[in-house]
Amino acid sequence: MAMAKELLSINVRNALDKPISHHAVTYGVPLAEGVLRECDKLALRLANGQLAPVQTRVLERHFDGSVKWLLLDFDMPLEASQTGKVALIQGRSVAPAEDLRVEETDERVTVTTANLCAAIGKRRFSLFESYLVNGKEMTAPGSDIIVETLKGKRFYASDSKGLDVRVIESGHRRVVVQVTGRHTAGDGSEMLTFRVRCTFRPHEPGVAVSYKFTNAEPPERGVHLGSIRILLPTALGRETTKHVRQRQTGEHWLPRIVEISENVEMIAGDPAGDEGRNRYGEAAGGSVVMRDLDTLREDLSKYSYYLRPDNPRAGMGGGLRQTYPYLAADGEGGSVVAWFCEMSQNFPKGISCDRNVLTFDVWPAWAGELHLRRGMSKEHDLYVSLADTRRTALEMEAIYFERETAWAGEPSPVELTLDPDYVRSTRVLELHRWLRCDEERYMLVEAKLSPVLKGQGPLGRGMLDYGDYVPDRNRTHNNENDPILDLMRDYYRRGEHGSLLTAIVEARHNAHVDFIAYDPNPLRQGTMPAHCPEHTDGATYPSHMWADGLMAAYCVSGEPDFREAALSVGENMLRWQKDDPVIFYETSRECGWPMLAFLRLHEHTGEQRWLDACREVFEFYRRKAEKDGRITYHLPFGVGLFRQGYGEFISWRACFFYYERTGDEEVKDFLIKCLSDVEVYKRELASIERGGGWACNDLFPAWAVYTLTGDDRYIEDNYNFFRVLMRSEGKFPFSGVDVHFYLNELDRRGVLEELQA
Repeated sequence: MAMAKELLSINVRNALDKPISHHAVTYGVPLAEGVLRECDKLALRLANGQLAPVQTRVLERHFDGSVKWLLLDFDMPLEASQTGKVALIQGRSVAPAEDLRVEETDERVTVTTANLCAAIGKRRFSLFESYLVNGKEMTAPGSDIIVETLKGKRFYASDSKGLDVRVIESGHRRVVVQVTGRHTAGDGSEMLTFRVRCTFRPHEPGVAVSYKFTNAEPPERGVHLGSIRILLPTALGRETTKHVRQRQTGEHWLPRIVEISENVEMIAGDPAGDEGRNRYGEAAGGSVVMRDLDTLREDLSKYSYYLRPDNPRAGMGGGLRQTYPYLAADGEGGSVVAWFCEMSQNFPKGISCDRNVLTFDVWPAWAGELHLRRGMSKEHDLYVSLADTRRTALEMEAIYFERETAWAGEPSPVELTLDPDYVRSTRVLELHRWLRCDEERYMLVEAKLSPVLKGQGPLGRGMLDYGDYVPDRNRTHNNENDPILDLMRDYYRRGEHGSLLTAIVEARHNAHVDFIAYDPNPLRQGTMPAHCPEHTDGATYPSHMWADGLMAAYCVSGEPDFREAALSVGENMLRWQKDDPVIFYETSRECGWPMLAFLRLHEHTGEQRWLDACREVFEFYRRKAEKDGRITYHLPFGVGLFRQGYGEFISWRACFFYYERTGDEEVKDFLIKCLSDVEVYKRELASIERGGGWACNDLFPAWAVYTLTGDDRYIEDNYNFFRVLMRSEGKFPFSGVDVHFYLNELDRRGVLEELQA
């Protein structure tokens, strides 16, 4: 038998102070060129030394055909607060001990795990046509998704005229079944396209369900709705006992589990009222609370005045009404535990149990009008676990805690990271050219870098703002300099799990809420506008469409929506280049960012057409360049008062990587001619604030011409300017993420520690 070879290891940390019997993982990992070509003999070595089966899918290949990004699906046990490593092993394969079976007929798709057998029908929509546990049916008829207008007209998923049901992921560790259709009214009219994905894993006690709506309706200004809800009748029986954990109660404000016999409604909204909002701002909204305080049977006479709900501080976020965001119930027919994932961050939301019927309010009726702009989508994740026995409240609570800790600010209790030096060795995302994170040696440099990499502010909260930065409804930060890519690089360079979580949240927002999935204008279809507080209600233009960050998020998550959005953005840019060249070639900024996107999509697909589009941009730069190598434009646009650079920093970045991709000597000669000009590569103090050339303050041109020529002066002539950057107030200038190339070269020379002081 051939020796097993360790390809890579993943750092694992259980943030819970309790063991997890099986933690399911879907995680993409990079590999260096030539390391792996076939995926038939792979296994995982767990932290305890045991080998475990792994499901794999190739997400991207190097140009030589070897695997560049590989998606892993596996599960593992974890001890309380455990840290350790799991290793991907080549040369061994492990047969799974558990069954995860898929059967498909013309009528339905049936998935069987160790804990359940669920059928998803192809003729008429139902969340589950059947959900068997130990052979016992746990659902009842009537499951549906209902979209209601402000005037009360209802559209049902169950009335969709044509369902598309398919298995989009099938393996021994994970199966995903997807259903798409249109919510349809009794008169045949339709409202919103829907997509439901059900994810099954061998050890899971339930099913992860994702519901996505897309506004593909014709009204230019969008549609106005009253509510969206998902119904799931269960077989628990008419008389059920509900279990919730109140977050704080009594004089000492401690949690407790409460049993409730009547109907229960748990909401995430804005419970603090105007006074709370004015006093506590964002902290006052989004908390998960019981809609009716009386349900919790509190005796307010036993509370000091400062702990009662009418005290603004005590009532902030809901006060005594606050609960953990899961709902459990049991009856003579069995038990259920369910929740909305990241419910607090995606408010308004509601989940209720009335007798044996679960209702998930994607947009509750009490929240008022939902205005969905044209082309906008939003995906919502929830989890349902049904059992044929009466599980205890603690048993059902444990299912929630092992899968989500969003109530504590983290959507998962388990953290995954890769060793930064390993990622550098794979040469993905140009990280082998970035400065290694060494906070002990380069504390001052890291202090000037971190906010650039961690985004421009906190993530917005609310169903349509989560993943964006919306300080108010007058402006927003979305779609500026590809923050998803910055966060992904930050995750790999620092090994910070939080940066990955934020990157995925931003990618979901970018690929759904900010993405124009439908528009009759081909220059708006399939891309995202910039800086729009209402997300898709704004202009699109080539310099503010991003593909690299979405592709990086796809490679770590395997989420096909990210890939499809990135490819769609590329297609949109091609249409701009062909159909509206006046705008596309207005400035270096407008065509330079697309050139970088074309390079990334060529890297992913290998299709020559992306390089052909890059060549057209390069030819424009060559025609536009002046004798001294600078690229300038008439500003203000259309007035022609003076000439200066505008976005030319992207010219150098895009052309440099285009040369590296193609080896075209004409491109190299052009870059050397342009970048050798002292006013291009050498930065002066005045250039920090100079219009047009400000983004070259990341010193990328100096690094690029040095890399092309090997001439040390291009690096050394900027030592004084770098000292000025280090001593200037605040962080590195906007677009400073690319200062890493210069920083890494200073580190290689051994001068960075001295220059930072």
